[in-house]
Amino acid sequence: MSAYPGVKTYVCSRMLPQSEAEGVEVVEDAVELVRWLKHQEGRDICIMGGGALGASLLEADLIDEIGLNVHPVLLGSGVPLFPGMSRQVDLELLEARPFENGCVLVSYRVKR
Repeated sequence: MSAYPGVKTYVCSRMLPQSEAEGVEVVEDAVELVRWLKHQEGRDICIMGGGALGASLLEADLIDEIGLNVHPVLLGSGVPLFPGMSRQVDLELLEARPFENGCVLVSYRVKR
């Protein structure tokens, strides 16, 4: 069963086998999937994933908006949010919403 009933769910992975769950499809190429989805009828596309997935979709100019949860924790080291980007992507702030736990949800539009 899909995590979101009534919503087609895709899992982008080069290692997972095809899913047996109803409404869930495993695909290898996220860029080609999103490019194809953007030409289909329907509503918005929501992508959840890590920085490498986000970077590949940003590089392919397939992302319109980005939502980030900022947590009130400072780390001494870590990985870049979007590793391996070959170009700068300019953003316009759409919303900044604080939560009682100290997290802040920020939403940006990708400038073109």
